[in-house]
Amino acid sequence: MESVSKEIVIFGAGLYGIKALKQYGEDKVAFFIDNSEAKQGTFVQGKVIKGIKDILPHKDRYQIIIATSYSASIEKQLQDVGISDYTIFEDNMLHGYYETDKLIVNPYEESGEAATEEEWAAQEKLAYSRKAVYDEVERLFRAPRLFSHIELETINRCNGNCSFCPVNRKDDPREKVVMTKELFEKIVCQLAEMDYSGRFTTFSNNEPLLDERLIDFNRYAREKLPKARMHLFTNGTLLTLDKFIALTQILDELIIDNYQQDLKLIKPCVEISSYCEEHPELKKKVTIVLRKPQEILTSRGGTAPNRKVLLDYGEDRCILPFKQMIVRPDGKVSLCCNDAVGKYTLGDLNKESLLDVWYGPKFTMVRKSLYEGRKEWGNCRLCDSFTMG
Repeated sequence: MESVSKEIVIFGAGLYGIKALKQYGEDKVAFFIDNSEAKQGTFVQGKVIKGIKDILPHKDRYQIIIATSYSASIEKQLQDVGISDYTIFEDNMLHGYYETDKLIVNPYEESGEAATEEEWAAQEKLAYSRKAVYDEVERLFRAPRLFSHIELETINRCNGNCSFCPVNRKDDPREKVVMTKELFEKIVCQLAEMDYSGRFTTFSNNEPLLDERLIDFNRYAREKLPKARMHLFTNGTLLTLDKFIALTQILDELIIDNYQQDLKLIKPCVEISSYCEEHPELKKKVTIVLRKPQEILTSRGGTAPNRKVLLDYGEDRCILPFKQMIVRPDGKVSLCCNDAVGKYTLGDLNKESLLDVWYGPKFTMVRKSLYEGRKEWGNCRLCDSFTMG
């Protein structure tokens, strides 16, 4: 329970932390704390960022608001130093991918860019994410729950040529498949019967707008799944203003990855940016992210074409099979979003229900294996993706 006599400190100086600051009020928040040593001593929204060690001598003065996707790990960290007065920040819906009113986001300004694979592996954030994932899997393994994220890939093609993607238009080894309308509606209706309220998207390892039915599919899903948080990632190359407007009327969040090596806006994004300036209310649900098509990112289980230095993460765990349901156009269910080519199949929604697959023997086996460590499942030991799902 919140104590009015204590000063509020927000643990997490990222997008969620800034959102928490706005909700609690700048006058009530003393400062931020963050585990990133690079952030400590700097300021965000006029508030200084400190380390947890800085508050320990006077820890009883503060009520901590945990505002980060790594909440389980942060809880454990606070408990280990004897802090019990904390609250996990939650708003009334699932967090967006970009909790900001900024229309155009340059992620390199905050996190920089790894120039080499060695720099990628040495990132402070990667080390912390590994621990956070490990702790969260401990909790989820002991208390399994329904997936909170589902991706329906309706066409397995992309028109991009990103160096880090194993299914870019030059390297894609998959046979082209398009999901039938009947299968799409069957899956959505099952979600509706479950009163599904997690994330839903018609995107996975593809460019979703290559499917001309995309807007109609999303409109159908919106009608059937009023509680779901519907989002979409697109590279924006096929967006027209009419399609953009139609999608923003349906989705909760639209993320446009603007791939251009010099970080300049591509033509569709120039038009969309101008339109959003005239309709500023759209900035709450639309984000244009400046991305480089040639950069070093995760190894994706050793399948990223531009990754050659593959380290062994065999003792680490993975959270994705505890949270994600990834459906390929033929109805087969993949291991996770990093299984871009569908090497592993955990179910077939042409023959099985969503619940039968999710709680079935294959998913159960995978979760047990990855609880024991990535070394226990395929090439997962070569994967350096440590997201929270």
